[in-house]
Amino acid sequence: MSDYSEEQEAIRRVVREFARKEVAPGAADRDASSRFDYSLYRRLGELGVPGLMFPEALGGGGADLLTFCLAVEEVARVDLSLSWTAAVAPVGAQQIAIMATPEQKQMWLDEWVKPVIRGEATTAAAITEPDAGSDTAGIQTRAVLDGDEWVINGSKAFITNAGLDNNLYATVLCLTDPEARRFDTIIVPKGAPGYRIMPAYRKMGLRSSDTRELAFDDCRVPAINRIGSPGGGRGRTVRGFFAARITLASTALGLAEQCLEIASAYAQERHAFRRPIAGFQYVQGMLVEMALNVELSRLIRDKAARLFDQGLPHGKEAAMAKWFCCESAKQAADYAVQVFGGMGFMDECPASRYYRDIRAATIADGTTQIQKHVIAREMGLLG
Repeated sequence: MSDYSEEQEAIRRVVREFARKEVAPGAADRDASSRFDYSLYRRLGELGVPGLMFPEALGGGGADLLTFCLAVEEVARVDLSLSWTAAVAPVGAQQIAIMATPEQKQMWLDEWVKPVIRGEATTAAAITEPDAGSDTAGIQTRAVLDGDEWVINGSKAFITNAGLDNNLYATVLCLTDPEARRFDTIIVPKGAPGYRIMPAYRKMGLRSSDTRELAFDDCRVPAINRIGSPGGGRGRTVRGFFAARITLASTALGLAEQCLEIASAYAQERHAFRRPIAGFQYVQGMLVEMALNVELSRLIRDKAARLFDQGLPHGKEAAMAKWFCCESAKQAADYAVQVFGGMGFMDECPASRYYRDIRAATIADGTTQIQKHVIAREMGLLG
């Protein structure tokens, strides 16, 4: 019996079929060459995935967060890199759709929002800096109003999607009032004067996902490019972390499911001492632990997403989902490599790619240690 609606199950099936037939076959090659496949992302757009959470009036799907999570989960089962690209790509356009004034929306909907909904373009969320990650109060990128322009100076690190050819802009969290420690989110379009996108990082995993440092050297953008109420950028960013954590937890869940599937199949095919290795209790122990954690991950992810969709407090549950799903997926990838044995250490085995890819999940959008801190705070334990 499914806990999801008929519409959610239908979207899940469509994305699962697409992922297995079109995404999976080239995933290893894209990883080896650190190549992003734009045609695959456009196909996701044709399926409606990037626009799922946008209003139908804008051409979106009018769906909730849980539905979007189910979609990216299916992509993550075969290619975590693509799922992370898809998870981040709509964020800037969502900020415009939610926070922009009527005047801003009139200016930007056709150019900066609808192409993202259709999967023709991506956005980047530029928050993290070399010396400020989860500690958003420590952000040093400055924006000073000079007449009718913002002048931005600083740098951002580990930013997803900014270097893609189809990236339109980055939404940049900037310090705008150092004395009051007020922050604002400012849209910086690709090609803006003083905006430099640095060469892609060489990464341990997630190699076909674009990750870069961004530099702002007297970067000038129109004053109207600030979105949201003045000085409220940091608060909105912190609240946005909750949805991001639930989404990232969903990608980890998808990878864990795939690790369980391939490890279980291999354990039943691989023979040692004249019987399948699945018959040995130590191997069984790894597989059943993976299965249990997949079930628990789904329960906590679903609860967090449903609380978000109902407009109820969800910060603690989002942190729990991020912590548990990502740590469990990391363990699942480790167990999958172990079940495959020597082959698990080879590039030819998908478990090795899953092992490399998932390591970032316990770091991005707040480390596991930060999630524990958030949970303790929500429980009133910090005093």
